[in-house]
Amino acid sequence: MKPPRDATEVAATLERWAKADAEAGERAAQRRAANLQSKGKQQVRDYEFHKKPNDWIHLDWMRPVRFVYRNLPFGVRMALKKRMAR
Repeated sequence: MKPPRDATEVAATLERWAKADAEAGERAAQRRAANLQSKGKQQVRDYEFHKKPNDWIHLDWMRPVRFVYRNLPFGVRMALKKRMAR
């Protein structure tokens, strides 16, 4: 079993990780600024999740139906699935 790490060692590791994270964040901010400058603000958008046209199963009103279906015994679910596939 490994002995617990010394508090100073943990603090140094966390400080090193924080520094690396800050450097990566600064590089990303510089890349984004350069991209905005070269392409203009219209072409760089934040990512948006698009709904699929046939994504009816994840609509809010289907939540109780999905809950009931998932909590049916396995044999009943499979029989229902086979019946609905016909």
